[in-house]
Amino acid sequence: MSTHSGADGRGPDGAVLCESDSGGAALLGREHEKQLVETLLADLAHQGRVLRLRGAAGTGKSALVRYAAASAEHRGIRVLSATSVPSERSLPHAALHRLLRPELVRTDSLPTAERAVLDSAFGGGPTAPTPADLAVAALNLLATAPGPVLLCVDDLDRLDSASRCALNAMTSLCATSRVSLIVTERGASASLSAPHLLATTLDDLPDAPARALLARAGRTTGYTEAQLVLTLARGNPLALTELSLGSGPLGDTAGFGMLPATSRLAESYAEDLRGLSEPARGVLLVAALSTSPVARDVLDASGLLLGSGHDARAGLAEAVDRGLVTEEDEPAGGHRQLLFPQPLMRPAILHLEPAARRMAAHAVLGRSLTSAPHAAWHTARCTAGPDEELAQQLEALADGPCSGTDLLVALAALESAARLSPDPERQANRLLRAAELAVDRGLVDQSLRQGRQIDTAALGALGRALQLWVHDLIPGNTVVGRERIAELCEAARAVSQQDPVLAQKLLYAAARRCWWQQTGLEERRTVRQAFESLRSGPSDVLDLSVMALTDPLSALRPPEPHPVPGLNEEDEANLIAQVAHLTNDLDRAAPLYVKAEAALRADGRYGRLPQAIVPRAMGQIWLGSRWDTVHALTEEGRIVAEQTGQPEWVARAIAARAVVLALEGGHGQALECAAEVEEHSLRTGLNRQLHLASLARALTASGTGRYVEAYARLRALFAEPTGPYAYEEFWALVFLAEAALPAGEAEDARSVVKHVASLTESGRPPLVERMLAYAQAVLAPDEEAEGRFLRALGPGSETWPLLHGMTLFGYGVWLRRRRRVIASRAPLATAESVFRALGARSRADQAASELRATGRTTPVRSAGDLADTAGDDVAQVLSPQQLTIARLAARGLSNRAIGERLRLSPRTVASHLYQIFPKLGVTSRAGLAARFGAEAE
Repeated sequence: MSTHSGADGRGPDGAVLCESDSGGAALLGREHEKQLVETLLADLAHQGRVLRLRGAAGTGKSALVRYAAASAEHRGIRVLSATSVPSERSLPHAALHRLLRPELVRTDSLPTAERAVLDSAFGGGPTAPTPADLAVAALNLLATAPGPVLLCVDDLDRLDSASRCALNAMTSLCATSRVSLIVTERGASASLSAPHLLATTLDDLPDAPARALLARAGRTTGYTEAQLVLTLARGNPLALTELSLGSGPLGDTAGFGMLPATSRLAESYAEDLRGLSEPARGVLLVAALSTSPVARDVLDASGLLLGSGHDARAGLAEAVDRGLVTEEDEPAGGHRQLLFPQPLMRPAILHLEPAARRMAAHAVLGRSLTSAPHAAWHTARCTAGPDEELAQQLEALADGPCSGTDLLVALAALESAARLSPDPERQANRLLRAAELAVDRGLVDQSLRQGRQIDTAALGALGRALQLWVHDLIPGNTVVGRERIAELCEAARAVSQQDPVLAQKLLYAAARRCWWQQTGLEERRTVRQAFESLRSGPSDVLDLSVMALTDPLSALRPPEPHPVPGLNEEDEANLIAQVAHLTNDLDRAAPLYVKAEAALRADGRYGRLPQAIVPRAMGQIWLGSRWDTVHALTEEGRIVAEQTGQPEWVARAIAARAVVLALEGGHGQALECAAEVEEHSLRTGLNRQLHLASLARALTASGTGRYVEAYARLRALFAEPTGPYAYEEFWALVFLAEAALPAGEAEDARSVVKHVASLTESGRPPLVERMLAYAQAVLAPDEEAEGRFLRALGPGSETWPLLHGMTLFGYGVWLRRRRRVIASRAPLATAESVFRALGARSRADQAASELRATGRTTPVRSAGDLADTAGDDVAQVLSPQQLTIARLAARGLSNRAIGERLRLSPRTVASHLYQIFPKLGVTSRAGLAARFGAEAE
């Protein structure tokens, strides 16, 4: 038995096959169709049925036939298969003969009349049998086989007409036999009928299975390429497994925003083109190649291609009659347009045509199109020498928005313009523009290829500067020694007169390296000196970015930036958001990042997307009332950064996730993420993430009561007095103050807070102001503490839920420690509510424990009543705080360790234990361990 699969395991319509097809795992998004197959096979034990599968090319009909065949064989059902063979279409009964050939050895067991019918059909008898007689004879032949039989017929509507008629006749008789039939068709067969016919049409795949199939095919190399394929494939399984950008120059299909066809994809449409006249083939070639859909343009060019001996209009009518193209009025009421009902037909036609014929079509389109840029595209495809005028016309195709598949047009136009440029400098600028566009959209391989084509030797200082900028532009290239910072500054000075825009970009690149590599004072001073020497006039947003990246404190209260020529509104918003984010002005950054993110998604600028969503996620740690958004954004940021070649943003997303996990109480996962970030830092030399990793480890330590360790880790972040404090340091300041009291480091913490406050006296963003207010309140002496807590909890403090909850908790604990128990309940209860809403479980539990310690307990029972009770009933004897201390002591923690965790002195812990032992009828920690049993483990 043959299922006619290709040598590489794909069906005729391109569906991906694998060993798991027998279980249906390879058929993504086809659950309904698989259920129909199973119904057909289950019914075959009693009677035969017919299943008809319709669908366009590439929708997976062949894969379903293979699934059915494998499932049938697994059940012990005999399977016979046949599919269309174009060379046999003119041979009567050829397909039926191939289908029945394994069973023809048993024709001797048939009655003479039926044997004669088969001999006449397959042996070339003098008269052809009727379809009805042939159907009866074929079914009786199959009845001689042991057990039921499944017939699998692919492309029924493309078989020879005699076989098709016989099979149609067989469908009405299957119900009286133990033969079932599965047929696939591209079109609709009016004559196919059968009792209890099962029928379905295979539509394009929904988004989720389409993405899964694309990922399994493995042809795309990055996030943006995958998005392009998803857009162009429109859920067609064959296109999802075959389309890709490739690694070479963009070809003919890029002119109309399409990816090139593979041989397999083209062959799936070859049958549709078979038998066309020369005029129809010529019109289809021109229509498929043309960047203009206007029917008149296509007909004019087709007439030139075909010559005077052919009628282009007649060729178009033939193509329309075959359903290959449609001629429709333009929506705006202008010229009539030619459209392809199946868009994948266009690249398929071009793949099937020889290069010389495509070149000839380009030439006539270049002469006949009225749009200068589109005519230039076609002319350039068949132009070898330099032509500056043509290059300028091509470059115009890259102007304006390049969203979606327009990106392919723009990149191909810039590549062709660079190839035609006679001047090396103009060629380099066009290649640089293409590389920047590719990076912006996340096409790393394309940007590398374009950057390598820049001939720096012919450009002197400008060439060296361009080379440095392109190198820094490519994602992942930040992993270079710090000496590159000085090179970038020198290059900026060298080209500042010739190309001031490029000079500004180079300084921005140098500043960005300072930030990612966490450089020292010398490197930052180098950038600032170059920046000051080249800056003239009011500061624009790029200037502010350089300041924020090298010395964030100098940009805490930046002036309103001057517009940057040529910078669009979305990019400017993104840069302003970056400055605000770097200086912890998260309130200002958040709406700007939302705006930038929406614009980046709409334009398909996936290379920039992580740079908006990861900082936005980090801001939501403080601004969000729930951390679900943080998790979603960091995960998407990690995936997009990973698939667009930006390892530094992958690590940044993981580091942000580590901090949130530590705050939530997911300590094990937080430590795993922190270790991953630290490994990345060692591998790349980018130290920026280490502060976040240290913060996550410190939060894990404080969350498990190890305040001394937490304080030491946080204090290390302030080891350099001249450090560019602004971002992670401000975050760390909050948790440093929190850990200081139980760690016994209050005085040292006060000195750190005082130093940071002095650095920001010139102006502070609102969040930074509240962070300092919290730290000062927590560390204040008793006579000042309440006033400071109340100021920190003043109007607007709810804007930052995490900080608000921490301040409430700190105030509540302070009140309870001063025996103002009733007053402490409200802030502690509100803190618990805030923490639970955020998802900070360990902090919420800590607030709940403090709240119980204020007296919200059930009536106390005597120790005698608990003699034979479970561990949970101990809570009826002890206060909430005593219960917590008892459990910790039962686990073997020392008085000092318990005190660190609960913010109590060792002497206070000992006093509580002195009261706990007689209440529980024990005399030692061993007795506590026995009392609590497994709970103490």
